[in-house]
Amino acid sequence: MASIEESINDARTQAQREIFVVFVNSFDGVDPNAWTQQALTTNGGGNVLIYAVSPEEGAFGIQGGQQWTDAELDSAYDAAYSQLVAGDFVQSAIDLAGSITGASGVAGSGGSGSSSGSDGDSGGGLWLGAAGVGVVAAGGGLWAYNRKRQKNQSTETLTDARNIDPRDTSRLMQLPMDTLNSLAEEELASTDESIRRGKEELEIAQAEFGPERTRSFTRAMNHSQTTLQKAFELQQRLNDSIPESEAERRAMLVQIISSCGQADDALDAEAENFAEMRNLLLNADSKLDEITQQTIDVRTRLPKVSTTLKDLRSRYSLSVLESIDDNADLAAAALDEAEKVLSTARELQAQPAGQQGGLVEAIREAEHAVITADRMLEGIEHADENIAVAKANVNDLITEIEEEIAEAAQLKTQAGADGTKANWAALDEAVRAASAALTTARVDAERDPLGTYTELTDIDSDLDVQLDSVRATAADQQRQLRVFDQQLQAATTQIQGAEDLVSTRGRIVKSEARTHLANAKKLHAMAQQQRTTDTPAGINYARQASVAAQRATKSARSDINDYNNRMNRQNRSGGTGGAIVAGMVINSILNSGGRGGGFGGGSFGGGGFGGGGGGFSGGGGFRGGRF
Repeated sequence: MASIEESINDARTQAQREIFVVFVNSFDGVDPNAWTQQALTTNGGGNVLIYAVSPEEGAFGIQGGQQWTDAELDSAYDAAYSQLVAGDFVQSAIDLAGSITGASGVAGSGGSGSSSGSDGDSGGGLWLGAAGVGVVAAGGGLWAYNRKRQKNQSTETLTDARNIDPRDTSRLMQLPMDTLNSLAEEELASTDESIRRGKEELEIAQAEFGPERTRSFTRAMNHSQTTLQKAFELQQRLNDSIPESEAERRAMLVQIISSCGQADDALDAEAENFAEMRNLLLNADSKLDEITQQTIDVRTRLPKVSTTLKDLRSRYSLSVLESIDDNADLAAAALDEAEKVLSTARELQAQPAGQQGGLVEAIREAEHAVITADRMLEGIEHADENIAVAKANVNDLITEIEEEIAEAAQLKTQAGADGTKANWAALDEAVRAASAALTTARVDAERDPLGTYTELTDIDSDLDVQLDSVRATAADQQRQLRVFDQQLQAATTQIQGAEDLVSTRGRIVKSEARTHLANAKKLHAMAQQQRTTDTPAGINYARQASVAAQRATKSARSDINDYNNRMNRQNRSGGTGGAIVAGMVINSILNSGGRGGGFGGGSFGGGGFGGGGGGFSGGGGFRGGRF
């Protein structure tokens, strides 16, 4: 590592350039272009270059600031690549730094990066260096992540991932593969354990409440068992000898996590519900006493409320009191019902265990009746205050709902066009109900402000819930689209770089590179088609397009290197190898024209991209791929 630092210092003092060397175990599914661009944005300046290598993934990236010319970036790429393919990762960094000072290949080799010498981290190999720096600092030139740091990052990512709603497959699709693997294993084990515990709880619930009252619990159990079986089948496919693409593995893992997570949540909710019911049975005696006392307390308020109602009738018109005029009678009826149900509950409580199935329903019904009576009486007791508030705010509430209806229409147009998968039917129903309520409210607001205000408050609450849901979903989709656009731009840059490389070398580039490039273009087109219809799938297609383009570039460079080496060997004695090679390349390009050879210069989306092999207008840009 000292040799790398020496080369970096030479670049700083001789060429006024800052080079940051980054060795990582994995780019965690992020395209090297995007990865190095983020590092450059965070730590960069016009004279900064980021060189990031993942030996385990066989991928690397070089990202230069605006002061780095295309020629300098190409030289850096060539210097590093020749050592990467040889497996000498340390020397690749030394030669890259030397390319800017003219010292490439002069520094002593730092040893093969694939070895694990005593000078490095025994767990990660020599290329990791000793106790690497945690961040890229302004004055530093070496940024090495060791395994402990990566493990900590993976742990943090996994912890955050556990909090993702299993229904949110879009967010799950963006997680690194190692996190998805860990989550899938956890969900399989968790669901299996939930089913085992749930079976015992279901048997107890059926014995106490009967099969009819435990139907929802039974349904959740059956669904969880079916889901778990399908998830195990998916996991078995992932573990067999038949390989899947990264996109297929990602989709299968997300399906396991999402389906098991939702089934697990549903089963836990049912188990919790019946646990509460059993707890209510155990404490039935004290609960019945509590409800009985509440019934007495509410009934003692009836005489005073009746007097208050008479006073209200003397001061307000019948239309103003229309929404509360029957409240006293309704409260008395609710109390009568509560007392009747309480009597039934006492009888059920006296039954032996296993024959008290209706006791929970009776307790809850009596409790609801008392709450209803209390609310009815409060409507009369606070009528003066409520009427004043209604008169003062009903028109503002009407305006607010009108604005929310307009927002709903705008959201549906904009978010719908962006491919947002929201519950549009629920929003439409809330808007329909709000529109109907507004039609009535505009007529009745003066005549019955209290009733109108109360109804509009409920309508507004329902509409707010649906709008909040759509807003959140639309925001998630916007984030997905930003990721998509970034990934597609990275793919476009990679493809343009590969296209430029192939189109300027003619028949020198063989079929393997051309096949990878054609596949990259196909995946790019598929990604564009899925932008709003299935954004997560589009992101995966764009990622695959980047990988295919990188493979095309790698294969093309290999063909070019083979050709150059062959020509150099043939012409080494004449001393004019460079000119002859250039002539051969030009001749190959010219001869390929009109015969179906090559892809044609700039045939993919025009020029102006910063991919490897040229095509970038202005300073700075990206070089990189696989090795």
